[in-house]
Amino acid sequence: MVPLLDGDPARLAVLVDFDGSLSPIVDDPADAVALPEAVDALRALVPLVGMVAVVSGRPVDFLIERLGVDGLRYVGQYGLEWIDDDGAIRHEPGAEPFLDAIAAVADEAEARFPGLLVERKGRLAVGLHWRTSEDRGREVAGWAAAAAARLGLGVHESRMARELRPPLAVDKGTAVRALLEKAGTVDRASFAGDDRGDLAAFEQLVRLRAEGRLRDAVRIAVRSSEAPRELLAASDIVVDGPAALATLLSDLAASLS
Repeated sequence: MVPLLDGDPARLAVLVDFDGSLSPIVDDPADAVALPEAVDALRALVPLVGMVAVVSGRPVDFLIERLGVDGLRYVGQYGLEWIDDDGAIRHEPGAEPFLDAIAAVADEAEARFPGLLVERKGRLAVGLHWRTSEDRGREVAGWAAAAAARLGLGVHESRMARELRPPLAVDKGTAVRALLEKAGTVDRASFAGDDRGDLAAFEQLVRLRAEGRLRDAVRIAVRSSEAPRELLAASDIVVDGPAALATLLSDLAASLS
């Protein structure tokens, strides 16, 4: 993380994922809680750097409830949802035509797979989780792909789950680019994540650096037994789990203060 300390802290952005990065992975997504040390580190960083943001697959209202850090920027649903400057939660207008299909596929999944964890992520997405029913993974994944094709939705792979959402060119990478471009004066940035969806954020940091929009970019992989090899290979720094990431963020705040 040393390159991030070289320069004006007001031109530094610290971006992080939630599940598996700030919060340990749990069987039921509703039970996920950020480590107190991680929340304290984010709170300490907010007044020290140009931007601190959480970019997550979770709905924004969930992130606000679980983190509650003033001055933190919240982007949810892989970039489909965010908090605007006026404090209102907004979502990508292009998602509107697909909201009925999202609701329908959630109903279908609950009827088709009794006992499966079907996570309704507001109106914008639905996650099908088989962490507690590993033997059903192949069946659920196949059904999700067929349902997405039938209803014109996008289907996205994550850890022991499939998520169906509007088929828009929006992901954590586009969310990271939008945040950094809006910040304007930021010339150094880091992103920490632990899953396949975070690769898009890593790739966007590389592109922004190649374009000359960032002077330094640091990709932080949060290692677990389930972390994809591609993410670890693409990282600049690897930390062992959310506790180690919390320590890294705390150390950064202490160094900057």
